[in-house]
Parts: sequence; structure tokens; C-alpha cells
Amino acid sequence: MNTLDTLSKQEFDFFQQNGFLIKKQFIEVSAIDKLQHVVFKHLQVRVEPFELEQEVHYPGSPKTITEEGGDTIRRLLLAHSRDDIFKNWQLNKKATTILKQLFASNELYLVQSHHNCIMTKQPRYSSMTNWHKDTRYWNFQNQQLINTWLPLGNETVENGCLRVLPASHLWNTPQKLLDERLFLRKDLAENQEWLQKSIDVELQKGDLLIFHANLFHAAGRNHTEVSKNAIVTTYHSENNYEIKSPYPNLKPVKID
Repeated sequence: MNTLDTLSKQEFDFFQQNGFLIKKQFIEVSAIDKLQHVVFKHLQVRVEPFELEQEVHYPGSPKTITEEGGDTIRRLLLAHSRDDIFKNWQLNKKATTILKQLFASNELYLVQSHHNCIMTKQPRYSSMTNWHKDTRYWNFQNQQLINTWLPLGNETVENGCLRVLPASHLWNTPQKLLDERLFLRKDLAENQEWLQKSIDVELQKGDLLIFHANLFHAAGRNHTEVSKNAIVTTYHSENNYEIKSPYPNLKPVKID
């Protein structure tokens, strides 16, 4: 294994302790620009399948498809089969080598049924996402899944970058601290100690964010005039499997 493609002990320990890791300037900007070009094309032509902002009923999202902004795309779904340029990124050897190290396994699988998408925050009609763990609505044998988040431009507080609660992937959250949609309740005194630890994850084009799917994270709205896009992919090792899938015909992709 090429040592240039592996994490240092400090990076490995940081991820295990905090549940996330930023790899600065991980991919060449020219490669990002090519990905962004295809994303803009798919958004413009409205290549299906996709999810609309109004479907999620998050704060700030349009309430119906007929009102102004009601047709705003939130996610371009099924990135792996959408275009080879996305598939090639998801199978990127440099990234998957790091993921194998984090899972302590040589068997790595890409999940096609969940975060296999391009997340977008469009100007004016993007929503705010409250504190949640991705594993809240996924049905796997265990919670050992890891996401990669590749921004296709700079991500800042102004355009709705991710926020994380470090080490919350280790927290077995009592049900009483969550609302009916399994978002962390911001009004409870018991949650304030966690919420005060929140970090804004600002990223530059070329950076890569790796985070545990059981980590509490949130995101603000896009207050700029430019679309914010990121490719989000979820992986697991051979020690996990999906019990029930929203796409039964889409099997995990084994990565060599």
C-alpha cells in the first residue's frame, strides 16, 4: 500500500475520536471543475431521478410544488449510475484506500441506496437541515458507515456549509432528546452541552470531508447567488449489510 494514500496515526486517531476528518487539497481543482460542469448540466436539464426541496419539509423549503421555488432540486440521486464521471470519483483509489484503513478492512462496499447523490443548495430556495445522524433513517445491521463529502466549490457559513458535533458518533442518544423526525431537539437543556461544541466545516474546492454516518451534523441555508454542490457517498465494510433498502434492485458495489 502506498504510504502517500494512507492516513497518519494522528489523522486516524482524530477520526476515531471526533468522527470526521478533512483532507485538504485532496483532489485537483481541474477534476473538480469537470465534475461541477456535469452537475450544472444535469441541474439545468433536470436529469432524473432527483429530490425536490419541497419534499423534505425542512425549515425554509417551499411547502408545495406549485408555489414559487417549489420545483427547486435538492439532490440529484443515484450518482453511481448517473454518469461515469461520478462513478469514477466514488471508486477513486486514493479515497477508497483511506476508507479501507478507517474500516480496518480490505473489503469495501459503496452504498447505492442512500448517500449516492449530489447534494445541492440552490440560491433563494434552499432549506436548513437540523441536527441529525444519517443512520436515523437507514436500515443496516449496524451503524458502522462512513460518508465522503466532496465539495465542488468553496463551502462557507454563508452558503450553508455543514456543521458537526465532534465525537457525537460515539453518543448513544436517548430517544427523549430527539423529536418525532429524530432530529436533536435544540430546546432541551440536556442537549445544550453538545450543541455548544458545534463546528462549522468550511471547505475549499479540492478538499475532502470524511465523516461517520452516525455523527450529528446540520447545515444552514445558501444565502449567496451561486449553487453549492457536493458529491456525497456512503461506504461500509464486509462486517455490515443493508437489511431493508429503498432501492431493492440496487446492490452495494464491492470496491477492489
